[in-house]
Amino acid sequence: MTLRLKEKELVAVGVSVAAGCKPCTDYHVKAARKAKATDDDIRQAIADATEVCGYAQAIMTAHGLAHLGIAGEPVETGTSPETTRTTELVAIGAAFAVNCTASLERHLTGAGRFAITAEDVDSIVKLARFIKGKAASHVDKLVGLDETDEEATPEKTQGGFLKRAMSGVCGC
Repeated sequence: MTLRLKEKELVAVGVSVAAGCKPCTDYHVKAARKAKATDDDIRQAIADATEVCGYAQAIMTAHGLAHLGIAGEPVETGTSPETTRTTELVAIGAAFAVNCTASLERHLTGAGRFAITAEDVDSIVKLARFIKGKAASHVDKLVGLDETDEEATPEKTQGGFLKRAMSGVCGC
């Protein structure tokens, strides 16, 4: 089954939220509405992406604390019985956006239940990679980087943001 436009835009909303990209979220919420997604559909995509982000955060918190000899709480890994094709699609995109291999494996395993094909996953990954790149480019611009830069300098930042932010910071 090929991704429908509505599904693709709901995935894009979820990925945009997971990647923390406000301009992408703005764009894709409008595009999802144009593709006939309801406010409930959009809310669900946001909730699905946020759940993946929370799961990723819990996993990494436990992993980091384990290095200090502190056992973390077990993380719930079960898939909700209310899971839908769109939920799985959004979760796959969000897991990719936040680099959560555990979530990605979990939702790729669940993909077969909803006739999600390798072609669908490929489309989601390409979309998520693009959105992650856009989110990173917004942050890069804020600190004065572009694709060719290796180092941010106060002279390159918009409105001297970096210079103001760094004033009073140690000279490391």
